[in-house]
Parts: sequence; C-alpha cells; structure tokens
Amino acid sequence: MAILLSLHPLLRRCGLAVVLLAGGCAPALDWRDVAVTDGLVIQFPCRPERAERAVRLLERSVPARMSSCDAGGLGWSVTTFDVDDPGRVSETLRHLRGRLAANLQAEESQSRAAEGPGLTPQQEARRLLLSGRSADARPVEAEVLIAARGLQVLQVVAITRGEPVSRWRDRAQEFIGSLRPAP
Repeated sequence: MAILLSLHPLLRRCGLAVVLLAGGCAPALDWRDVAVTDGLVIQFPCRPERAERAVRLLERSVPARMSSCDAGGLGWSVTTFDVDDPGRVSETLRHLRGRLAANLQAEESQSRAAEGPGLTPQQEARRLLLSGRSADARPVEAEVLIAARGLQVLQVVAITRGEPVSRWRDRAQEFIGSLRPAP
C-alpha cells in the first residue's frame, strides 16, 4: 500500500501530462456551414468574424461584406461585392484578380476556369494559386476563387504566410470547393 501511495503523485502527474498531450492533439479546424450571400453557404474551418463597408472598385463605391478567420496555419476569407451593373461583372472579376495579385506581390502559378453550383458562368471567373510576398516581405501563397453569382462578385481565399500552401492544399481546396447553394 505504501508503494501505491508513493506512486500516486507520480501517476497524477503522468495523468495530467496525458490530458495535456491529448488536448494538443485536438483538431485545429472546426468546420461549419456559414451563409456568405443570400443563397450561398461555405464550410469555414473556424468561426468567422464579419465586417461590412464600402470599398472603391473601378472608380465606384461598392458595398463589400467579409467573413474571415484564422485557423490551422491559414487565413480563410470570403468577401462579396455588390455590382450594380451586369455589364461590369466581368470587369470587376478581372480587377479583383489583378488587385489581389498586386496586394500579395504575387504571380499566378496556376489558373483555371471557375465553375460551381450556384455560380453564374463568367469567362473571367477563375480558380488561382498565387505565390508572392506580404507587406512585411514574408512569402505568401493563396488558393483563390474569384467568381460571380448574379450581380454579386465573390473572392474566396485561403492564404498562408511563411510556409507553402501545398502543405495545406487539401484543406484550402476543401474550403473553396464547399461553396454551394444553401439548402
């Protein structure tokens, strides 16, 4: 019995270590459906914060809504822009693509047409991989979808700073690929 009592504090410390280690193994990503526009949802891997403001796009003030969060080594965001003229949707898609690349001091290492359920077919809608540098000169990579749903333009981004997005590519693609019509 004396041996068991003397081991008790050691067992208690080992038990605490096991609990702490198990907590460190908890998943960093907690996927959940989030409405990003009327009629579209996406699976965010964390609880996004929301912001809304007017931004300047193509010489006009345009309402913009952003949902974003950081988890698992990536920044996750969806920004929607309301375009008031159907003739400006393609131009806005092209502009956002160039503006994002410029902000990241990035070049497109991959680009393909973007299609998906709930999206309006547009020639300028793209899925991209951008590789560049942040304002503080750290390497950045971003998986990006720039697409439209009617007169709403969407910019969906999973971005990493300092380590290659290839380590997270499956999760970034899962995020972007989860954009779909609301049930």
